[in-house]
Amino acid sequence: MPLIPEAGGTERITSLVAKGLNGRGHTCMGMLVFNEHDGSMSYNGQTVTDLYAFLKANGVDIVINQIAYATWLLDAFLRNGGDKWKQEGGKIISCLHFDPKPASSLYYLTHKRKKNLRDYVNIAKAFMLYGFYEARQRKNTGRIFNWIYDNSDWFVALSPTHFPYIKRVTAREDYDRLLAINNPLTFDDVAGKSILDEKKKVVLVCSRMDEYQKRISLVLKAWRKIQKAPVANDWTLKILGTGPDLERYMDYARDHGLKNVIFEGRQSPEAYYREADIFLMTSTGIEGWGLTLTESLQRGVVPVVMNTCSVYSDIITHGYNGFLSKGSGLDGFVQYVMALMRDEDLLRAIQLNALDSAKRFTLERTMEKWDQCLASHH
Repeated sequence: MPLIPEAGGTERITSLVAKGLNGRGHTCMGMLVFNEHDGSMSYNGQTVTDLYAFLKANGVDIVINQIAYATWLLDAFLRNGGDKWKQEGGKIISCLHFDPKPASSLYYLTHKRKKNLRDYVNIAKAFMLYGFYEARQRKNTGRIFNWIYDNSDWFVALSPTHFPYIKRVTAREDYDRLLAINNPLTFDDVAGKSILDEKKKVVLVCSRMDEYQKRISLVLKAWRKIQKAPVANDWTLKILGTGPDLERYMDYARDHGLKNVIFEGRQSPEAYYREADIFLMTSTGIEGWGLTLTESLQRGVVPVVMNTCSVYSDIITHGYNGFLSKGSGLDGFVQYVMALMRDEDLLRAIQLNALDSAKRFTLERTMEKWDQCLASHH
């Protein structure tokens, strides 16, 4: 699809990296768009009929494949003339923007919104044959990754914590083309200490309202427990974002008498990060990075996160710049939120650490990794 930075995390990062490449003496042309359904190609709204001629005419040395979790895009590129370009010295970098391990079919089925009888039969099947389905999924994922690896000059994941799974499913001899480049910060700067004067006893959620991946129902269940404590009386939970499950969440909040919960809909989040003290995240383990976590750190908001994903420990040092609660359980998660509400000194100390720790993820540092990757191909 065409590049709209506001559309989501991958889009935001893509536009930042493109900007970063242009700032470092590369000419980043932007997006060559492939239509998965009719096979058409376009660049800046103009149809591209001869891909090989297009690549040659524009002197393209390197193509970045943005879809490394499925083969269709790279396959279409190679079949339409990219192969000939590659044989003449063109280089391909394939980027995996998600956690390499897909969600299980059991998880997918249990989170389907409207279930019919057949779905319940499939859930029972997936439950009983879990091991079989998992093995089949691993084999399938391994086949996809191996094909993309074989047809790329670099295979780029978001974190070294993703390597063990990739290696497990691909079972290769060599991994010298496997690389990790983390996502950069999305706001232009890391706030100074004075931002802590703007804080207002706000707990923030910034997410797509999609239960399958984001599990905002767990935030609401946690808030139900938290609001029983007197200390929570002057705290507000603000939920930013829209999506297919928003109404379901609003119904839950109303039906269970949740206090001080505001659903803000889709908003530009920056002003909300500035006033928030605590940030909550309850996603499943299929987040590739967690941009909202580094955004929180940039604005001195303390993340409390269900530790369902290996990459979170790259960003959060438990007890230093945030808290990682075990698995998907509510008890630890609730305890960390309450500890921060009760102890202003603890809250302020961790907020200062959050601001400091954000500096590790500047665009400058991420672009240095890109530079090393690109330099090895000249």
